Amino acid sequence: NTQSSMARMQQQVQRIVNEARRRPKAAHVAAEGALGKISVNSARNPKQVIQVQQRPHAGSVSHADVPRGSPMVHDLGGIFTGMGDARNPAAERRKTLRSIENVYTAVLRLEQLIREQARLPPNADHPAVQNWLTQYGEAKERAWTELDASQPISNTYPHPLARFLSFSKGKRIIPRLVHHLSIDQVLALTTTIIANFETLDVCRFGSFGYSAASGSMVAARQKEETDLFLHAVMPPTLAFLSETSLQIINGLFALFMERNNVAWVMRTRPALAFLSVLLGRSAALKQPGAHAYGVPVDTQEIYQSSELYSHLFNSLRGSFASIFPPSSSVSSPTPGHM
Repeated sequence: NTQSSMARMQQQVQRIVNEARRRPKAAHVAAEGALGKISVNSARNPKQVIQVQQRPHAGSVSHADVPRGSPMVHDLGGIFTGMGDARNPAAERRKTLRSIENVYTAVLRLEQLIREQARLPPNADHPAVQNWLTQYGEAKERAWTELDASQPISNTYPHPLARFLSFSKGKRIIPRLVHHLSIDQVLALTTTIIANFETLDVCRFGSFGYSAASGSMVAARQKEETDLFLHAVMPPTLAFLSETSLQIINGLFALFMERNNVAWVMRTRPALAFLSVLLGRSAALKQPGAHAYGVPVDTQEIYQSSELYSHLFNSLRGSFASIFPPSSSVSSPTPGHM
């Protein structure tokens, strides 16, 4: 059972990594032809023909495309208010808030069912037990569907999970929800967060340089959101890494570096905390005699881990001074138990 679970997780990580590589991030938004062009039928009778250039909805916007001073930089309660559906951002915001409320409703139902479990008859074939299992499964599926964590990477920008986590209420429900998820669902949740790390509000506007340059009210709110993410989202989603294999660690590590601007996100506390967990587990598995699920670590996986570490070091070359917090941030607590 443990072996089959490990095999499923490895296949899932590999499938997500392959999907991310097959659909790379767009470097910019295609705007050419967006206003149409002029087609002249004759010198006296020009005729305007609107030809809007088609582009997939899954465009990824670089940091340079976000104008400084934009209202969304200061809207830290749902930081992607203006970045959801470009046709109707207000509707996208309402959709995210509605999803958060639906997840809360489903989690409350799950917790109620757990409390009722003690009163069930001991016979597993009893109709009451079967009815309880059906209701529990439906409530869990409803919460998972509303979270939208399994939506393919790069289908939308930002990813629905990133919009979900841009609200404080969305962050707070994660530990209560993860308690009911399967190991495969937790892996999918963690993988989606890693693949969209740079679009999280705590990374886009949580760098040490931005916090120091912004106003005191914005900096205080951003620190509150970062602390909430570190203590509510990261521990439950990364807890399974303490027992997972080096193959999965390598897959998540590669996905993190391929899908994110490493030099940028490493200026934030969440990215530093995440890489600390990832590198710590990787170093432990590379020790002589290390095992994962009772299986010795493969030599090829150790080599891949060393290659990924070298790639990380090269990506951060010239940026090491900026990834360490200033003296004013040293006193900020980071979860060292993860």
